[in-house]
Amino acid sequence: MRYRIQNTGYKRQGAPSFGFASGFTLIELVVAITLLGIVGGMAAVFLGNTVEGYSSLNRRDQLQTSLRMAVERISRELRHALPNSVCTDDGSGCNNPGGIVYFIRTVDAGEYQTRSGNYASGQARAALPVTPSSASSFDVLSGTDLNAAAGQWIVVYNTDNSDIYSSGSRRQQINAISSKDTNGTAPDDVDVIQFASSVSFPTHSPTRRFHVIENNAVIFYLQGTDLFRAQSSFASPSSATAGTEKLLLENVSACTFTYVPGSLLRSGLLRINITVDNGTESLQMIHEAQVYNAP
Repeated sequence: MRYRIQNTGYKRQGAPSFGFASGFTLIELVVAITLLGIVGGMAAVFLGNTVEGYSSLNRRDQLQTSLRMAVERISRELRHALPNSVCTDDGSGCNNPGGIVYFIRTVDAGEYQTRSGNYASGQARAALPVTPSSASSFDVLSGTDLNAAAGQWIVVYNTDNSDIYSSGSRRQQINAISSKDTNGTAPDDVDVIQFASSVSFPTHSPTRRFHVIENNAVIFYLQGTDLFRAQSSFASPSSATAGTEKLLLENVSACTFTYVPGSLLRSGLLRINITVDNGTESLQMIHEAQVYNAP
């Protein structure tokens, strides 16, 4: 007996279908890929511009931060400049606008003794020696907390920036610091500045004021595209002392220091004009710093 199975086309509800009727045609795939490419390209352009904008802003911020810190460093040190010691130089001399500025930093200041005679303790007063008199020491009226050491210098009434860098008599080198009693009770209450030999200052200060300065000058200068800070000698203040150079700022394309000297009644003014350029970003800063000028 033979049996024949006939396919009636019946399909159980929910049974899987293995036909190709529910797939994608080649044209649909091409269109989908094309649309995805267009959307992806637009997203890439948008994201690229966003990333480039952020990178550009970050580079500019880094340039601005470095430039601001360099200018603030110069301005901060200028606050301690000895009155009438600031010079700008273009390589031909002081007070010419250029890429060099140098000055002498003060360590401390105080008042000196001008009277002769004895203190209550019987100790002799040591007055500041002023031409035509001379002496090897003087008393400090501001107590025993003077921030000074042997090898540093005493300056009295510096009125210009020429004599102070030469071997003029407006600055005299400290040989030692001692102390003495003025009232007969311990401890000693007055510092005594001692020199190696008898010296004489050219004039008195109207306020009996003296300054203690370092045994070198400070110089900021442009070399190539780098701005440096260094020390320099009194004899050659516009030349850096070897081994003291410290890099302050990179990528400097232009730098000009201009100084307008002040007077007894008006502060000096240092104009700092610096431009930095790292190849993709350029930034210029112009800053004016006041320089205390009363000696």
